[in-house]
Amino acid sequence: MHLSQSNIDLLREQVEQKGGFHLAIAPMFPQLFPNVLILAESLYVELNDTGYSVLLDDRNQRPRNMFEVISFLDIPHRVVISSRSLSAGVVEYRNLHTNAFEKIEIDQAVQVLSAYITR
Repeated sequence: MHLSQSNIDLLREQVEQKGGFHLAIAPMFPQLFPNVLILAESLYVELNDTGYSVLLDDRNQRPRNMFEVISFLDIPHRVVISSRSLSAGVVEYRNLHTNAFEKIEIDQAVQVLSAYITR
């Protein structure tokens, strides 16, 4: 689900009736760095096609605001994509329940994330 295209009723339905989201993707400053949004959208599509429930926060918000929404919705896994991580060829993964952090190579992201996420 794209957060920019959703409303409170859709979010409530996803959380209350469908068990919430497996993972959130937070692209940092996508209007300034279009490649960040392109990768975020690609990762979103691949993970959705794999069967995971993914929230893509594609709003033009500060990181703190994005992280607060993810925390409020109690989404256990978060992937941050920034221009810096993109330049390094990685995405930044955090398990929000254990606080484990890892940088994952972009070309292995779907495979590695699938191993971490339980359905």
